[in-house]
Amino acid sequence: MAFGKWSFTSATAVLLAGSALAEAPKLADVFGDHMVIQRDAPVTIFGEAEPGDLLMVKLDDAAKQVTAGRDGRWWAEFPALEAGSAHTITLAQNEALVDSAEDVLAGDVFLCSGQSNMEYPLSRVNYGAREVEAASHERLRLLQVSKVLSLTPERDLPEGDAWAVSSPDSAKDFSALCYFTGRDLMKAHDVPVGLINSSWGGSRIEPWIDGDLMRAQPDYKAQLDLLETYRDDPLAGMKTYADMWQTAWLADPANEGVKPWEDDTAGTWKSVPGSMSDWQAWGDPDLEHHYGMVWHKVSFTLTPEQAKQDATIHLGAMDDTDFTWLNGTPIGSTFSWGGNRDYKVPAKLLKPGKNTLLVNVHNDWASGGMSGPDEAMKVELADGSAVSIAKGWSYQKVPASVKVPPPAPWFTIKGYTMTHNAMIAPLAGIRLKGAIWYQGESNAGDGEAYEELLGLLMKDWRQKFGADLPVMVVQLPRFGALPVKAGEPGWGVIRESMRRATEDDDKAGLVVTIDLGDAVDIHPTNKLAVAERAVRLANDLIYEERVTGPSGPEMASVSRDGDVIRVTFDGVEKGLQTISSGTVFGFEVCLEDGMCRFANASLVGDAAVIEAEGEPVTEIRYCQGDSPLCNLFDGNGLPAGPFWAAVE
Repeated sequence: MAFGKWSFTSATAVLLAGSALAEAPKLADVFGDHMVIQRDAPVTIFGEAEPGDLLMVKLDDAAKQVTAGRDGRWWAEFPALEAGSAHTITLAQNEALVDSAEDVLAGDVFLCSGQSNMEYPLSRVNYGAREVEAASHERLRLLQVSKVLSLTPERDLPEGDAWAVSSPDSAKDFSALCYFTGRDLMKAHDVPVGLINSSWGGSRIEPWIDGDLMRAQPDYKAQLDLLETYRDDPLAGMKTYADMWQTAWLADPANEGVKPWEDDTAGTWKSVPGSMSDWQAWGDPDLEHHYGMVWHKVSFTLTPEQAKQDATIHLGAMDDTDFTWLNGTPIGSTFSWGGNRDYKVPAKLLKPGKNTLLVNVHNDWASGGMSGPDEAMKVELADGSAVSIAKGWSYQKVPASVKVPPPAPWFTIKGYTMTHNAMIAPLAGIRLKGAIWYQGESNAGDGEAYEELLGLLMKDWRQKFGADLPVMVVQLPRFGALPVKAGEPGWGVIRESMRRATEDDDKAGLVVTIDLGDAVDIHPTNKLAVAERAVRLANDLIYEERVTGPSGPEMASVSRDGDVIRVTFDGVEKGLQTISSGTVFGFEVCLEDGMCRFANASLVGDAAVIEAEGEPVTEIRYCQGDSPLCNLFDGNGLPAGPFWAAVE
């Protein structure tokens, strides 16, 4: 990151400093015209003022007098409201109206969060134009939270965010999954519904979790402490991260102890052809299909007078992640898709004569590297003059076998707690009916850790929005390579973490979507089908309408009798059935030595039976790999979800 300026991909992604006390009394930003307040629960209204301010809060004709605390916050609680006519909230000081929210409905409020499949807009789904045209619903209200980051928890929503009545204009760019789920629950239960979409494509789960909760876990304390150091002293934080990055680089045997930041002459360097651009287009066969890291290097010359000045190094746009050194000293590291890198450097890092910039760029998808343009690449000095660094670059490929060092904790959607701080924390204190979480693609590479992280996320939300908050987790669908070898679970690991995190939680449930994915498109467009399953789960989990198999058939037990392993299922509606085969395929049996093999099963009632043939089987797995083909369904058309289970 730049020390004085932050650079992210989205124009709306700006770093906010800590919340300042309000200059005038106000309602919290989440309270606004057209909002929905959770029905049948005490109504808590809150906001900000100067410490000690005496205020009058009214919900319709009911009034409460409050005093702002030392932190400038005030709270008032009113009796629960039933769904029905519109309400008005007012805030007054010295009998003068200072803020209000009108056309407030009591109904059911849902938070929708996650990454790009949650963010995926209504306008892009199957028959999107038709769905957008039909999106006018007076009792469906939408709050879109903008993509913003903060190093500290915020009280205010991103500027300009406000509730809106559902219409073609307000719904077209809103989360399709969130919209479809809320719309159908509104109709099914004849109640107003408020939907809050707070999601960010490509984000990991860690940025969405409260930093205090994360810091309490030993595995994350060091990263959260470093983030705090960076918040208070960016230069010190950057130095610590540089040590971590360089240590991780040197710990990888594939690098053979080479330290490019100390010796930039090591290895073979090639000249960049023409202007900076996607390295896959340079005509170098070694880079044509390269995803990973590439070193870039350029030198520039300064006069003694120029070298005495502070400067800003403008490196142009990059994708995805860079780590940059000037004369061997780290000056910045940023993650963003195509965002500019602008790093401030003090005069002490410059020198008369030759100066060298070394940039390690990592790209993991599509086009990447340094892309300029030429006019954006320069060393801008304090006196306003500039030295171009657009030409003369050379490069060196880093073998794909080299591991990428860990990201900095302040990276936008790969770091820790900063989307929580700006996009969740301002909502804290309102009551929710439920929440939907659709995320995991960006964490799939280390899926074993996801069970704990998902548990922390749900704990965080229940602290903020109600101790009994129901959470619906959309399990990842199939995507990517077809599995051809047993024992390589791929995305099956994170799917299992999702299953385990919700299995023993009475207020959590899975939306199983394994059959609704697209092997070649990480963003399947049939979001209506996912929403239909979310509604089915919500009716059981949230509305207490007992549904047989709200998540489809679920593994109940695995037992062995001689050579026969029997897998039983709960939640089966209209019996089990196989699709396109008389046998069940997709099972794996795993042995004591860790080896696994594919195994077919036969259906016997509501159980699948596998022949073990005397093998020392310790575990059964079903529907594994990135994009598995699994054919076990119930008569209602719902798939049996992926699972791992020990053999008893």
